Parts: sequence; C-alpha cells; structure tokens
Amino acid sequence: MAENTTEGPGAAMEPLGAPDARGRRERALALHLRACRGTGGGVDAALVELSAQELDWSTEESDVLLARLVGKDAKVAPHELQGAFPTLVPIALAAAEQAEEFDRARLGSLRRTAESSPALRGDAGAALRDRMDALLRREPPFVPGRLPHHLLDGLDAYGPAMRAAHAELLTGAGVPPFLGHCALLDRTRPTRTWRRRAAVLLAEAARGDEVVRRLLEGISAQPEHRMSDLDPLVMATRGIAGSTNTSLVRGLLRTAPDIDADWVVPLVGAVALHAGTGPDGSGGACRSRPLATAAVAALGDACGGNRGEEAARWLGRLSGTVRNRPVAKEIAKALESLAASPG
Repeated sequence: MAENTTEGPGAAMEPLGAPDARGRRERALALHLRACRGTGGGVDAALVELSAQELDWSTEESDVLLARLVGKDAKVAPHELQGAFPTLVPIALAAAEQAEEFDRARLGSLRRTAESSPALRGDAGAALRDRMDALLRREPPFVPGRLPHHLLDGLDAYGPAMRAAHAELLTGAGVPPFLGHCALLDRTRPTRTWRRRAAVLLAEAARGDEVVRRLLEGISAQPEHRMSDLDPLVMATRGIAGSTNTSLVRGLLRTAPDIDADWVVPLVGAVALHAGTGPDGSGGACRSRPLATAAVAALGDACGGNRGEEAARWLGRLSGTVRNRPVAKEIAKALESLAASPG
C-alpha cells in the first residue's frame, strides 16, 4: 500500500464512532500522519481511543504505520520518536496485532528503540514493550505458494537476489515454515529445542537440502554493499545481509551439518571465510561477524565424526586468514572442540 500523505479535512474531523471500521482506519491514518509531522496538536486522545478499537487492519495499512516511524522514509525524526513513543506507537501496534502479517524488521527496530526511550519508563512503557515482544514471537501465517514478506526481505541486496533466483524453490511445500524457524535464531548457538524443531521442519520441506545449499551459496558470494538496518540512529551500514536476513542465514548454517552431503563442510567453510574477511581479504574488518561466528561454530560443534578431519582443515585455513579478533577466538574454540571429540 503506497503512503498517502494527503490529509483531507473529512478524514481529520469524522466523529470517532462513525461510520464504519474503514472510515475509522482512514481517520487513524490521517491523525497519525499529523502527529508524526508535529502538526497534530490535540490528537493524542483520539489516537489512543482508536488504538483500542477492533478496526480490521490490513497488512498494507500496518506496514504504512510502521514505515512512518522507522526507515529512510520515516515521517518522524529518530530523536523525536523517542519522546513521542506513547502517542505514535500504540496505533501501529494495534494494526500489527490485527493484521495477518506485519513488518517484523521495523517492529524489531522499534523494540530496540524502546530500550532507550525516556518516555517508556514505568508500567505504561513496560506494557508497550510486552506487546512488541509478543508480536515478535507470534508465528507468521504460512500460505501455500507464498513466502512471507519478512523472510528474505528487501533491506539488503541478498534477500531480493535469492527471491528472484529461487522463486519456485522457496515457495515449495513446507519451505516457508522451515525458513521462518531459521529466522528466529538470534544467537550463535541454538538451544536443543530449536535444533530438534529445525530438523523436523527440514525433513518436511520440499527439496529442503537444496534450499539450504542455494541460500548458503548465495551468501558465500554476496558482495558487501550499503544496507538499511533500520537502526533509528544509524540509518545505513555496510555488510552482506541485514539483521533479519542475518538471523535466517544463521539458522541455515546451524541446520546444514544435519544434512548428509559432501557439499556441507566446504560450503559452511566458504561462508565462514567470506563473512570473516573484509573486501580485500586482510585486516581486522569482516563482512559479517555474526555469520562468520555462526559458520565457525557449526564447523566445530556439528561437523565432527567422519567429517571432523575436513572441518579441521577448514578451521586451520580460517585461522591463518581471518584477522578479526572475536571471530579468531571462535575459530580457536572450534578447533579445541574438534580436538576433544571422539575420533
């Protein structure tokens, strides 16, 4: 849904109770835009009342409200958003709660902003943070033949490239739920519960092994580029994947060692090498420290047994190439883990 910045007098002056849900949504959108621009004196109470109503928000309308608050096209400055959180955010949360889907990347950015907002101290702030946490934990709907828009999103070049190259593969039966589970991994080492669920979903996904392979091949060759990570204070950064796609690839890396195929160790090692080094292959900079550490951990923790020797060779190669200190420490730990494993 394209953003409509026209503020008609009818939309701004309709009584809150009239006439129907669509009319009240239009009024809420208009009032919210005025509040974002700082021209909405006296609209706070109206927005609060509208945010408490069941208005049957659509995904497109929910995304419009969130895009006004976060990102390059935001209608409110980052420093102003912190003070205006109690006015601007509740209606956006209500829309996200009622919509089928919502922009998880932007909501995640709002949640990070909430940690440092002076306007969110006390019980009211805690309630808003709890609502955001609940939304981010909510399982997205998976419609056959469709990849949810928060998976392989457009905040970097990697997501759109993978969607374009593997459109049919990514919408196969069981693939979106598997990728959705991968995208929930927000740490280097997953829990046992996460791993068990990932194994089940991978087995249920049509051509699941190929999905993992193609997406890891894509990230292993992804050039570093300028991305929007939706950080309200740093609107753009450089790397190979934005925050949401980084989580997804991290999940793929921790799932790959469960696949019995010759390409697994070399490909995980290639991702570690590409992510753990800079554009010129030297220095302490790396293209993606989170992905490098996840790939290294996968080599050390899950590539033992018959593949342990090959994993050790890759880790040895990485230790002589990667200069980033945190990643180098992970390489040393992974080598120790392999050395201690049976065989």
